[in-house]
Amino acid sequence: MGKLPSIKKFGTKLTIYSIVVALIPILILGIVSINTITKTMDEQAQEKINSDLSTAEGFMEDQNDKLSTVCKYASNSKDTINALKNDNISKLKEIALLTKKSGNADFTTIFNSKGQVVVRSNSNISNDTELLPLVKKALNGKSISSIELLNEDIIKKENLENKTRIEIIESKNYKSSGNLITNNSVKNKSVEKALALVSINPIKDENGHIIGALIVSKVLNKDNYLVDKIKRDTKDTATIFLDGLRISTNVKEDNKRAIGTFVSEEVYNKVIKKGETYYGKAFVVNNWYITAYTPIKNSDGKIIGMLYVGMPEKPFIALQNSIKNSIFGVGILGLLIALMVSFVINDKITKPLKELKKGARTIGKGNYNFRVNVNTNDEFGELAKAFNKMADEIRKSNEKLKKQAEELEKSYNELKELDKLKSDIVAIVSHELRTPLTSIKGYVELVLDGTMGAITESQKKCLEIANKNIDRLKRLIDNMLDLSKIEHGELEMHMEEINLKELVENVVDTLKPLADEKNINIIYKINDIIMKGDKDRITQVLTNLIENAIKFSPVNGKVEIQALKEGNSVHIKIIDNGPGIPKKDLDRIFDRFYQVDSPEKRIKGGSGLGLAVCKSIIETHGGTIWVESKLGSGSVFHIIIPIN
Repeated sequence: MGKLPSIKKFGTKLTIYSIVVALIPILILGIVSINTITKTMDEQAQEKINSDLSTAEGFMEDQNDKLSTVCKYASNSKDTINALKNDNISKLKEIALLTKKSGNADFTTIFNSKGQVVVRSNSNISNDTELLPLVKKALNGKSISSIELLNEDIIKKENLENKTRIEIIESKNYKSSGNLITNNSVKNKSVEKALALVSINPIKDENGHIIGALIVSKVLNKDNYLVDKIKRDTKDTATIFLDGLRISTNVKEDNKRAIGTFVSEEVYNKVIKKGETYYGKAFVVNNWYITAYTPIKNSDGKIIGMLYVGMPEKPFIALQNSIKNSIFGVGILGLLIALMVSFVINDKITKPLKELKKGARTIGKGNYNFRVNVNTNDEFGELAKAFNKMADEIRKSNEKLKKQAEELEKSYNELKELDKLKSDIVAIVSHELRTPLTSIKGYVELVLDGTMGAITESQKKCLEIANKNIDRLKRLIDNMLDLSKIEHGELEMHMEEINLKELVENVVDTLKPLADEKNINIIYKINDIIMKGDKDRITQVLTNLIENAIKFSPVNGKVEIQALKEGNSVHIKIIDNGPGIPKKDLDRIFDRFYQVDSPEKRIKGGSGLGLAVCKSIIETHGGTIWVESKLGSGSVFHIIIPIN
């Protein structure tokens, strides 16, 4: 028998097979890991950008709301009304300047009932017209808070040329940007138009007659407050575009803000021309970014610009490459370790085979008396015993794995049910509350702005109270959507001093129409108690409990509210004479999604979340809440909150 080449030896083949077997899973695992990590990082990065875009839009809305508040205050001021009626120009000028300063605005303009300018904060030009379409809407009784395009004529009259003028920086990437900029607005490679936050409100006399209008405006050109605020909160770059031109940004080019540069043509076509939101990678000034762009529309729904947030792709790619290199290095190290281990194992496996080979050769030479001790007690016999033992261990391990799999499946089903419950709560809040609330707000505003016909002052006051509380409910509903905060006890609180008596009176005024429908008498005995807490959250708790008391009280019944100081705490009681709560449900009434199974519950409806949210809010204030009830005799909800 000749000597076998090394490549044909069993040990060599076993080593090669071991390397191949080790290499295949390492390659598969490496490829799958790299692709999964890369895809996950891309998706998470884009999700963050999308979330940051919503945050940026919220900041712009907040800024517009501040202007709107100042505008409404100034237009409803008796000084403004009297000065406009008496044509007191000096007083109107003083009011315009003060309103501009109060709102941190760039200009304030006051118009008469004909739409003519009476006073400008920035100049003495008057008796002309400005933003006529908006002014006409205001003179028809409509309040507007939006982003608008200011033309060159308005900018000159308001003495804002230096603030609004943008020098155009052409680039090979994109050199033109649509009609809003190119048509009659480019002079010596500069843009004379501007985007501005604009709030306009009608001015009405004591009889409700519209005698004029007032505009407060904040110019966005070269005003980097908003984009820098967005960056501070999101850690990502932000830009405001006039059409396709950057007018406010913290994206840098040559260590300077890239104001005056244009957006890429791909983004421009999708956002400005098609009116769609752009998500994904885009070339920004001189680098690739992970981005999101959304159209900016004026009060008529016309696209006049864009809002952008994004992060540079280069650091992100560097991180991905670093992870890929780490995975590759781990794979190589694993392969080397597998190779060394295979040599050691192969030597142990081939040693008994060498003994068998020696015996076969001896017998082959004619020594038939030579025997190889190959029986159940030799190496292969021990190997068989070890194999059987291993099989038995595998059987036991398999049974354990099946049991663990069943437990995992049970846990998975429980988690799946929890996830379904979370989806249900989002669906309930979004569909059952937000949709009708939005509809209600729309109809209230239609009545307020006179679209549905003339209303009296008392009706207007009632509707304004309703509208105010609708806004409060919308904010509270938005807060409820963040279930993770409730789960982790991380409800955000804005602590301030609260007059409990005034707060209860406001809640009762809000719910009075609901009580009047059932002729329910609401009695409250509240002393002037000053406590510290989150006004909106405490209002939410009281509104929920009092509203429930009204809903479950019989017609011609009563609801009583009491509040007394007890040491360093205040003890609030909401008492009704409704059907009461069964004893078996008292311990679970504050559980999330739990509802008492009764005919009243099926009639009244509900999500089973209100009392759970109330409990979370009270406990976050360091207080306690519980209920006492007897079937047929009504219920008493108790709240104890520390005053400080």
